[in-house]
Amino acid sequence: MTAMSVSGGEGQWLYGKWVQAPMQGRSRRSFMRFLEAAEGLLKGKHWHEVSVHEIVREAEASVGSFYNRFSDKAALLHCLDDRLGLECELTLESLEGELAHHPALVDDAPGIIVSVLIRLCEERRGIIRALDLAHKMSGDDSFDGLGLRFDNAASRFATHLASCSERFHAVGAEKIARAFKETFWLAREQLVYGAHEEDERRLHSTLLRHFEASLSA
Repeated sequence: MTAMSVSGGEGQWLYGKWVQAPMQGRSRRSFMRFLEAAEGLLKGKHWHEVSVHEIVREAEASVGSFYNRFSDKAALLHCLDDRLGLECELTLESLEGELAHHPALVDDAPGIIVSVLIRLCEERRGIIRALDLAHKMSGDDSFDGLGLRFDNAASRFATHLASCSERFHAVGAEKIARAFKETFWLAREQLVYGAHEEDERRLHSTLLRHFEASLSA
């Protein structure tokens, strides 16, 4: 998903709460391979079915190398949570920049966001499902990187829309942000948990109608 990808070489270490920043580029690349391996396995399995040994094998690394970086499997999941949240944040920031350069696209922004949400839920189904369950089981907000970052980014994006469009200004940033969040929740229910029977075009129309209805509510 090109619009939602983040390089493993970001200047500021994102995962300091869970793992120490690698001192060498090679070690950082190895760290990223563990994340990619775990997320790849989640495309076909639930998180509780994925073992450290499978992650290690998929990453072509050693068990010792894994535990040199992560205290346990949960620490790796925390890192995936933070990374996915950052990807959502950067995607909406990038779209905001595009709208600033191409104001004619402002009216199409809801449809663009719906397309992004569909791709997110289709391509990251396994990790979103794992994070949903981890959030419920943790009993606190320790697994909420995606939720908090997406909500904050949606609020900032909504403020931008309200500032550059008479139509969206009349609706108000708070209502726009809520509509985006509700649309994401619906996309997640439809795509992550397999409840939908629509093709992507029809689903896009359904989600866009829901967004517009939320604005009018």
